[in-house]
Amino acid sequence: MAMIVTSNILHDGVRNLVMQFTGRSDGSGQETNVVKVDVSELSPPAASVAIRNLRYDVAGGAVQLLWAADVPVPFLLLEGHDEFDYSRITAMPNGGGDTANGDILLSTLGFDLGATYSLVLEMIKKVP
Repeated sequence: MAMIVTSNILHDGVRNLVMQFTGRSDGSGQETNVVKVDVSELSPPAASVAIRNLRYDVAGGAVQLLWAADVPVPFLLLEGHDEFDYSRITAMPNGGGDTANGDILLSTLGFDLGATYSLVLEMIKKVP
């Protein structure tokens, strides 16, 4: 068991989506390109999501977020704690390119025993 993780949907509405993710390393491995936001599983399903706000706290390593595509596209590297607020530009759209499927992936980097992360993503659904 490499990571002890939780994923919670705090709100899944027609347009808005809020999800929370936490993880704690037991020191035996990393998460690599794990699907955290699966747009086909939402209610209603979405074609993709755009990130309106991201609050995070990462200790003991880094967390990389990626747009899911044939070749995943990294878009944020998170260390420490902070907030990204994209609401002034409406939201950060999916930048995965032509082969993107709309999902968001997560990888941990350099996580040793006891390293943790906590993320809250506020998103806007893009419906087909």
